[in-house]
Amino acid sequence: MTDILDLFPQYAEELKLLRKTAREFAQRNFSPELARELDKKEEFPWDLYRKAGELGLLAPSIPTEYNGGGFSTYLADIVVTEELVRAEPTLGTAIMSGPFSSHLLYFFGTEEQKKKYLPPVYKGETTFFGAYTEPEHGTDITQLNTVAERKGDKFIIRGMKTFITNAPTAKYGVLLAQTEPEKRHRGQTLFIIHTDWPGVTIRKLTGKMGQRSIPVGEIYLDNVEVPIDYVVGGEKGINQGFYWTLAYFNVSRIGPAAMAVGLMLSAFDKALEYAKKRVQFGQQIINFQLIQEKLGRMAMLIEAARSLVYRAAYYVDDYIKFKIDPRAMAAITSAAKVFATDAANQVIDDAIQIHGGYGYFEEFDVERYWRDHRVTRIYEGTNEINLLTIVDALRRDVWKP
Repeated sequence: MTDILDLFPQYAEELKLLRKTAREFAQRNFSPELARELDKKEEFPWDLYRKAGELGLLAPSIPTEYNGGGFSTYLADIVVTEELVRAEPTLGTAIMSGPFSSHLLYFFGTEEQKKKYLPPVYKGETTFFGAYTEPEHGTDITQLNTVAERKGDKFIIRGMKTFITNAPTAKYGVLLAQTEPEKRHRGQTLFIIHTDWPGVTIRKLTGKMGQRSIPVGEIYLDNVEVPIDYVVGGEKGINQGFYWTLAYFNVSRIGPAAMAVGLMLSAFDKALEYAKKRVQFGQQIINFQLIQEKLGRMAMLIEAARSLVYRAAYYVDDYIKFKIDPRAMAAITSAAKVFATDAANQVIDDAIQIHGGYGYFEEFDVERYWRDHRVTRIYEGTNEINLLTIVDALRRDVWKP
């Protein structure tokens, strides 16, 4: 059988071993029963998260000095994400979302900041958050209501962030605030924020449609005093927040795309197995041409999405070495994110349809896969804004198909 990793011969063997490690970890620890339980309780799989950290699965491409996996290519992150999500979408997405936004600190933090804050995350001791979204500023973060006012060698931060992944479970994370409001996006700065600091209040948000094992919350900041040492990147990071956030998104939006591929594969596995077992009119339903048409299109969409996602991930290695124009990289990863998540919408819906009435009940899991998938078309930039990002690159002649 063909293997997509063979398209990257310089990494193929080590990535296959990594995939094997991730697969065996999932086989030992994942179960639909656990996923259903945590989905209902809206609980994070702490035990699995810590075990994944022990195996170096939480940040495969981060150097070992920060407790990462030490792989030399970002493809490693995609391999693990796809494998764990395929094994069990609810558990896989939760585990791989635990370190969310920690790569931003790896890219732009000082050496002291990275050594202090990254190892506990990648060991599975804490999650991490990236606080960008506000009630009045979701897709548009060019002007924020959260303000950081400088007072000597510290900042006083006031404001609120919402829909913040891992806010209820993380000990700390990064937060984007206006340091010079009159400059709009040119006057934004990233700060490291601890959730137990005076003036910081976290409120967990419940009742989500899907990805219910991934904790999400609101962060309230009431005159929080933040020493200048907690500016991401130190003094040079002041007023660089908007640009560094976009640079990080150029990489991070591949995450939902990889999750979408894993979700599609899991739904396809279930649908194919069911079609071979389910008997109607005296024969397996896989013999019916309309079922065959669905399975054929599902396989086609998965292959196309997977190829696009892996290609985008491969480019990350050059992007972080400043070999690719940021707007071109934004277009490449936006294309992967939009295509993969839109494809997942169709593939998982077809999986439910193949199951018929059973697909609508939790026992057969595919309804949960659809709920877990749906938000991938919204977070990390809505698919609509990502399409505009693609057109921006085309208009500027920095990228084209």
